[in-house]
Amino acid sequence: MKLLIKIAWRNIWRNKVRSFVVITAIALGLWAGVFVTAFVQGMMTAKIQSIIEVEVAHLQYHQKEFRDDLKVNLTIPSSAEKLNELEQDERVTAAAGRLVSMAMIGSANKSGSIRVVGINPSKEALVSSLSTQLVDGAYFEGIKRNPVLISERLAEKYKIKVRSKLVLTLQDRDGEITAGAFRVVGLYKTDNNMYDNFNVFVREQDMRKLIKVEEDYHEIAAMLTHQDLAETVASDFQKKYENLEILPWLDLAAGMRIMNEVIGLYLYIIVGIVLLALLFSIVNTMLMAVLERVKELGMLMSIGMNKTRIFGMIMIETIFMCMLGAPLGLLISWGMITYFGEHGINLSGASYEDVGFASTIFPYLENQSYIEVTGMVLIMALLAAIYPALKALRLNPATAIRKI
Repeated sequence: MKLLIKIAWRNIWRNKVRSFVVITAIALGLWAGVFVTAFVQGMMTAKIQSIIEVEVAHLQYHQKEFRDDLKVNLTIPSSAEKLNELEQDERVTAAAGRLVSMAMIGSANKSGSIRVVGINPSKEALVSSLSTQLVDGAYFEGIKRNPVLISERLAEKYKIKVRSKLVLTLQDRDGEITAGAFRVVGLYKTDNNMYDNFNVFVREQDMRKLIKVEEDYHEIAAMLTHQDLAETVASDFQKKYENLEILPWLDLAAGMRIMNEVIGLYLYIIVGIVLLALLFSIVNTMLMAVLERVKELGMLMSIGMNKTRIFGMIMIETIFMCMLGAPLGLLISWGMITYFGEHGINLSGASYEDVGFASTIFPYLENQSYIEVTGMVLIMALLAAIYPALKALRLNPATAIRKI
């Protein structure tokens, strides 16, 4: 066996250019596949975290059908008790109630439709990152009467700025139209332009006066110790309150469940495609190596090397080249993923924010994935070596020796 390994190793370097091309192709192909996978996973992970931290938290309570039309009268009964119950659960890190309604927003320059969210600023800061997303002004500080927090994009759209006045027109609990004058206290900006174009925030007490809801909330949001607990916690409370709709983040944002389930498949799909292309490249190279050494292989058979050893020699040669190329590709991938995972890749010119993705991507790949990729490469190497090795076995020693 040692002699077979030695012969296979020397055979690789008999044609250095050909072997170098194969090793480089494996390294670059593996680097491309792994890095693209890390890029996609980083983008998807950032999207999920943004939705959780900015939009929906880990789970939410609503009255059934509330999310369909945002009807003002569909409040959660005994909201304070349910909120307190959530806060007492050891799996919950924070919970907050919200009032939600569709409204018309009007400035001196323009009017349009938006969603108004009434919040308790201090509690909201525990269940969302809104307080950390400010680009101008303050987080409900500095303006005593009817402060409103709007996005930077809405400020540009309606040509207003911090301390500008605007009017919010809503429908109250009795179905009557009501309006209030508000003053912009601050501007926020998230990674999701669609969200920024649609949401403004006011204080809970100011909104209650307008919509005539003296107690209870339309929405209760909670953050948990870990996002993987969301389905379990939501299911536990849903069984207790069957008249309510209690959903985890996976079901609150469109497409999140599918995205979360598919994200783990990207490694296998992308790397698999790259390895499939490499497989044909390696098969072609090894087949040429066999055809160029017909006379040599015939002589080895003539002096007693059996077909099993011939087969093993070709297989070992292929595995050696993959074992040289794969670690090099993985090392380059690891270096780039580590660097860009810390510094990020700025794609602000690509309009990712318009479709809800962050403009700066931080590639991410778990350590287990590197091990899985290595296994995939070894399997690919074995498959790539089979056909050339079988081709060598079909050689007739007497005919092969006379081959020019």
